[in-house]
Amino acid sequence: MNSNSDLPAKPSGGASILGISAFYHDSAACLVQGGRVVAAAQEERFSRTKHDSGFPRCAIDYCLRQGGVMVKDLACVAFYEKPFLKFDRLLHSYLACAPAGLKSFLKAMPLWVKDRIWMKAYIASELGYEGTILFPEHHESHAASAFFPSPYPEAAFLTLDGVGEWTTTSFGVGQSNRVEISHELQFPHSLGLLYSAFTYYTGFTVNSGEYKLMGLAPYGEPAYKDLILKELVDLKEDGSFKLNMKYFDYAVGLTMTNAAFDGLFGGPPRKPESRLTRRHMDLARSIQAVTEEIMSRMARHVHKLTGMKRLCLAGGVALNCVANGRVLREGPFEDLWIQPAAGDAGGALGAALVAWHHYLGGLRQADGRNDTQSASLLGPRFTKEEIVRFLKSRHIRFEELGEEELTGQVADLLASEKVVGWFSGRMEFGPRALGARSIIGDARSKKMQAVMNLKIKFRESFRPFAPCVLRERVHEWFGMRPNEDSPYMLLVAPVLDKHRNAHATAEQDRLRQEGDLLKWVNVSRSSVPAITHVDYSARVQTVDERHGRYRKVMEKFYQKTGCPIIVNTSFNLSWEPIVCTPEEAYRTFMQSEMDALVLEDFLLLKAAQPLGFQDRSPAQSAKPDPLSPWADPRSGEPLVVTEQDAVNPASGTRYAVEEGIPRLFLPTDDAELAHADVTEIVKQFYEKTPFPNYENVDNVRALQEKAGRSLYARLLDEQIPYEARVVEIGCGTGQLTNFLSIAHRSVLGVDMCLNSLSLAHKFKTDHGLERASFAQMNLFRPGLKDGFFDYVISNGVLHHTSDTRKAFARISRLARPGGYVVVGLYNRYSRKLHQARRGLYRWTGITGRVLDPHFGRVSAEGKREAWFQDQYCHPHERCHTIGEVMGWLEENNLEFVNSIPKPTGSMVFDSQERLFEKKPPGTRLSRAWNQSRSVLGGYREGGFFIVIARRR
Repeated sequence: MNSNSDLPAKPSGGASILGISAFYHDSAACLVQGGRVVAAAQEERFSRTKHDSGFPRCAIDYCLRQGGVMVKDLACVAFYEKPFLKFDRLLHSYLACAPAGLKSFLKAMPLWVKDRIWMKAYIASELGYEGTILFPEHHESHAASAFFPSPYPEAAFLTLDGVGEWTTTSFGVGQSNRVEISHELQFPHSLGLLYSAFTYYTGFTVNSGEYKLMGLAPYGEPAYKDLILKELVDLKEDGSFKLNMKYFDYAVGLTMTNAAFDGLFGGPPRKPESRLTRRHMDLARSIQAVTEEIMSRMARHVHKLTGMKRLCLAGGVALNCVANGRVLREGPFEDLWIQPAAGDAGGALGAALVAWHHYLGGLRQADGRNDTQSASLLGPRFTKEEIVRFLKSRHIRFEELGEEELTGQVADLLASEKVVGWFSGRMEFGPRALGARSIIGDARSKKMQAVMNLKIKFRESFRPFAPCVLRERVHEWFGMRPNEDSPYMLLVAPVLDKHRNAHATAEQDRLRQEGDLLKWVNVSRSSVPAITHVDYSARVQTVDERHGRYRKVMEKFYQKTGCPIIVNTSFNLSWEPIVCTPEEAYRTFMQSEMDALVLEDFLLLKAAQPLGFQDRSPAQSAKPDPLSPWADPRSGEPLVVTEQDAVNPASGTRYAVEEGIPRLFLPTDDAELAHADVTEIVKQFYEKTPFPNYENVDNVRALQEKAGRSLYARLLDEQIPYEARVVEIGCGTGQLTNFLSIAHRSVLGVDMCLNSLSLAHKFKTDHGLERASFAQMNLFRPGLKDGFFDYVISNGVLHHTSDTRKAFARISRLARPGGYVVVGLYNRYSRKLHQARRGLYRWTGITGRVLDPHFGRVSAEGKREAWFQDQYCHPHERCHTIGEVMGWLEENNLEFVNSIPKPTGSMVFDSQERLFEKKPPGTRLSRAWNQSRSVLGGYREGGFFIVIARRR
């Protein structure tokens, strides 16, 4: 769907150069034509793998399309570092520390020996390119990305990151079309790696969680600063330093810190997602203070040696906007320009510009005022026709508006404290959303920070949000100069005293002592509380004419409210990359509590999007609602279900609704089935051995992340329409039901075990998942309307009934004509190995990893015991084949659509699989072959298969 409609005019006489960064962090591609950056993008935006470090195939394809060139037209290709020099550093480091680091060595070397050391041949092969391939040094690429797009004819530059080949920090001078590095600091002494060590130690993810550490810092005190400078860092007056490597493991190990580090700071690293304590806040503040001190000393030294008035920054550490703000405020440089894609992604841009200016001798013009980064809006955009085609294909409700009406309505929504997803123009290059792929809100709102963090982004409550401010008003609200440019959200400035809440400081001091982070976050510190951090700072983005329609929204908001500031955060859920396409924007809109979505000229309101069904009627309602799924399990007549009870108006039969769960369970009435009483036996088993918890999935974000790791769950969520009516039969603790309901989708989970349903309902109510519903019932006598649901899902339940065939027939009647039935069963083939293990257990009593490797992969103790009981002590189970289920489809007027494993060809799915598109059913032989291939270990946990069918 990447549009080619806005291709720029090809620069006359301009050579095309492709820049590439890959294989470490945030792979990216950039196309430079005639010295002008015409396209740049990170691979993660296309692959949807956050911080994708693979070869940027998709990003390269986009850049070439945007530039209107083919691979054969390229003047040269530039890779952002020298692989041989990097390999040299790795070998030296391992040899110097041997035999320590053996595990890390064995893990790293195959990757280098296979591909990375032979990068020139690898790139040529991947691209089908026979021309020149250049390899500037890593920090040369950073320096070029800092200076060449800047507005300055000449300037000093300073680059700081983890490590390139050997260099971790460099500085020098850029003049005209040259950058020259004059000084370097080398591995293992690295400010970036020092900061990442504390990122790791405080429980955040290295290479992506550093900004969380920076956001946490203002909540603490620099209690450990002196200890860091005494024990870890030997800091000189000029900003150079050496690290005491006895406290670090990153040189050759698999972790950032070691036991000595733990001893120095009073304990082991924090477990991810565990509670943040005052100690963690103080650690964050201390390393932030040290980082700022080092950068300030370096800046003064660079100014002294170069005599330049302006400074350019790049490298991952340059994303530390708090330190950047201090460097600018304290001087001695008059001006500062920071590459918006300061990390490794920006290395692709820098490499291409090195090739243009150094290799091809291309000239450079700089006017001293305007940079050439084009507001970093260098990614793809989408045409009106593409967006309309998508919206209509999904039957989405939308309104097309002219620019004046659209910007006016969005301003009105913001002023009424609504949250808006904004998708307009070319996607940003770099880690920040800058008004093209943004989520925006009212900065004056006292509730906005909590709403955005917990209901929109599903992330830590302490995280601050950035303000967008009309550039001509920036000095009226923040400690910045009139019209000071900060278009890339890379400078932190204080909110002016006149806008601060005079009572907030005392309240914050009290809460600091109590250590209640959530209450602390919600203190109203200024007249724009949504963007004012705990230390009265804000990460400022100035908005000017380059931002087009986005600026018009802000102008109208200012006219309406007198406030020139709105909240801007990136358009993504916290564990995903920023959205690239309209489809991704719509999915994120539906999976969060955003109120509205703008897709170029189109406005979508969440309230206008249809819901599949209504699970409750008003308290005194006497008539059944046609949108209600409920039916009397005795007669099949419609029920009226309220918060108090469930009533059959025709017969007067009444059922209890307790703790929000309709109690519609009736014993099996089929004499043949009831004779074995399997339903009651299984019910008693699960009531005696319930699944005890959500296995550390204690919030919506964790549930979504867990589901995202399951390809099957992710595909269900992506491909089941949001207005669909969905029922999960045998939902257990309701994780899938709750997950699918997050996306504005009506989902009903039913089970016979009340213990499990109580856990499911508690999670729903604790986290406000209003579109999930739960009920207790017998699948042979469901209290649901036949022919009502679009999707009937039953995973791992029917094989625990007395007659799987009859159970399948009964639940399939719930699907409407054209609706789908998704059923998961134990596989007769792949269950064989498990049955042998089960027999061994009953014969010997052996348990644990020796018996079953999966046993050791279940992390929570209670969950491990429940899983073991379910797999090895269950009183009743049956096994089946895909072919057998296909026979049931014919008996119940269903047609085969798909299966896992597939009936033909490859047995596995990938992220592009269309679950509900009809596939060939294969032959008896092909189905048997694919099922038999899954015998060793089971294709899914315990030996499992899934069949998807459609009612004719």
